[in-house]
Amino acid sequence: MANVGCESLSSKILHIVFERLQSAENNICRLFAEYVDVVMHKKVPQHALLRVGSTVEGAALARWFKSEIGYKEVEQDTMYIFGKISETDQHIIEPVMSKPGFFRLKSTDFLAMTFEPLVLAKFELVTQTCKLTYVSSLKVKQIVADLLHFRDNSGHIKRIVGALFGASEVNVIPFEEIQGPSAMLSISMSYPGGYLINACIDNVPAIKLDFWPEIANGWRTRQRHWPTPDVIETLVQDGCHIVPKTSVGGDGDEWRLSFSLAEKTLAQKRSPIQKESYFIAKALFYAHLKMEIEGQCLPSYVIKTIMMWACEEQTDSFWEFNNLVDIVGVILEKLEVCLEVGELPHYFIPEINILEAMPGQLMNECKVKLSAIKKEPHTYIPSHVPAIQEFAATLGEKMEQGLQLVKLIKKFTKL
Repeated sequence: MANVGCESLSSKILHIVFERLQSAENNICRLFAEYVDVVMHKKVPQHALLRVGSTVEGAALARWFKSEIGYKEVEQDTMYIFGKISETDQHIIEPVMSKPGFFRLKSTDFLAMTFEPLVLAKFELVTQTCKLTYVSSLKVKQIVADLLHFRDNSGHIKRIVGALFGASEVNVIPFEEIQGPSAMLSISMSYPGGYLINACIDNVPAIKLDFWPEIANGWRTRQRHWPTPDVIETLVQDGCHIVPKTSVGGDGDEWRLSFSLAEKTLAQKRSPIQKESYFIAKALFYAHLKMEIEGQCLPSYVIKTIMMWACEEQTDSFWEFNNLVDIVGVILEKLEVCLEVGELPHYFIPEINILEAMPGQLMNECKVKLSAIKKEPHTYIPSHVPAIQEFAATLGEKMEQGLQLVKLIKKFTKL
């Protein structure tokens, strides 16, 4: 561990990085949420759209540390809630044997539930044609992707985005490609000086469970320092979702539990130092660990999971504001240990190993890098941070200027 004087200076370096980006991130995420509403409001009812992920949890700009300033991404994860299952109707959910967190839905009972009319109408046609025993998660993904397909033949979206983001050139790529459980709308924007931003809406069709799943009951009762009992009760009452996601080697009928709503609430309950240390840890993750080996890379969900475990396991005294370097070091060390043993338990369902499918070579490469980074994390902040800060501030200003325009577009423009 560094001496007190060096440690204080090192922590200040990390504080400065966080503070300079925080204001710009808040502006960008706020405006991007407005932009998502403009694009989606004619496609998805407002009550059926749930924003989740980094733009509402914090640390959205941490991914900007991945590459040089020329190319950056802003991604809004959304859930299209097209149905719900009450506790009394949970018999339609059938666990997949030996695959914790995965389920099948019985199709006959499924159609009796209350769902968004457009999806239900199309799904009835599919089930009548195919006579499915279970609800096909693959079919549902395809139907929702088709419903959310943007052709933008009139150029409305291009004009909106160009005005909002102040871009010199805009290219709209519609919801055509299905990504895992989601469908994605991608909009690339060019700026003078060779800058390019790719703004994505990553939309996941989901079914709301109005109850807490039995497989996650252990999370409710285990010993912990965080979150507080009242927050735990709130999360349990809020329930969770299931999304169309197939397990490794599974078929097209599988669905997976999603705790995105709970993760969003937990992120908002973090203390200022926890938010700050998460941003720095995630920035270092993108800068040095987001490498591709054997066609795979560590998902950002890994660092989110590490942070949730750290918040739960560490005492209040650990989260001292003047100890940022040590805090980040401990977070990264926990990740290093998980990579060493090849196991990172899911935060809500510990029986699930998030690293199970990761190549050994990838984990080893990341572990080697972490062994050095964890000791002096402030020295591994990329040299192009000032450029990131400048561009983030400029983009934030452009988006701030476009806020009133967005409201006018929402009122008068038909997309």
